[in-house]
Amino acid sequence: MSIVYLNGGFVDSATASISVFDQGLLYGDGIFESFRAIGSRLYQFPQHFLRLQQSACALGYPMTLSQQDLEEVLAELSRRNGLKNAYFRITITRGQGEIGFQRGLTDQLTCLVIGREFQGFDPQLYENGIQLHVAETRRNAPEAINPQIKSISNLNSLLGKLEAKAAGVFEVIMLNNKHQICEGASSNIFWTKDQWVFTPDASTGLLEGVTRATIMRLCEQRLNLRVISGEFKLQDLKFADEVFITSTSLEVMPVVKVDAFTINRGTVGPIARNLRQELHKEMGLA
Repeated sequence: MSIVYLNGGFVDSATASISVFDQGLLYGDGIFESFRAIGSRLYQFPQHFLRLQQSACALGYPMTLSQQDLEEVLAELSRRNGLKNAYFRITITRGQGEIGFQRGLTDQLTCLVIGREFQGFDPQLYENGIQLHVAETRRNAPEAINPQIKSISNLNSLLGKLEAKAAGVFEVIMLNNKHQICEGASSNIFWTKDQWVFTPDASTGLLEGVTRATIMRLCEQRLNLRVISGEFKLQDLKFADEVFITSTSLEVMPVVKVDAFTINRGTVGPIARNLRQELHKEMGLA
């Protein structure tokens, strides 16, 4: 059992309840952010809160909780659950409404905050690298769904994850409708050649991850590597020295194989290792 924050109060997760008419349940009308705490320090929370605000604004949600309000909620949630290094998720939906789209869109929001101890991934994955599969499912076109909205209506990514599971791999590469490399189902992708680092541009329709921005900065400031964002095709990966994916939970995960194509003779390269070390320094873990 754990304690969660729901609509202004702290309640046991076993008894916490949300209306069956909640618009997040009925229509996926909701947004979320996931992030970490290192001890009592919320890592990059201002950036995550800004993105939460941007998502809320795009959907016309009134943000009734300030950054300070949420920081106090997170601190109390961590205390009540005895969390040392927490992984948090904030979910906000339009709240209880009616069936059908002819309803008013000014309902009281539902706000749920969950915290758990961050578990991380098997260290052997970072030592040996992972395999990716190129998904048949394409990323949603940005003209259809704004990728800057981090929505709980995330069926597109779920389909990618199901493809990864069926292929027996860790993650997928998702292309956009122009057959350009976009991102993973729940990660951003990078690759290197000599002293250059490449990553898809926001124009491809990806979600600009907070960790993605940090990795780009660390490459240039700490490792003296030039980062180039652009529109790339799968064939560009075949010339890569290294490939890795990033996210809040993954940190920097090295990739040694994409379907049948082997990267760097199947071994983890130094840039992915060094980047993760630099990220740990930034996070206060090293």
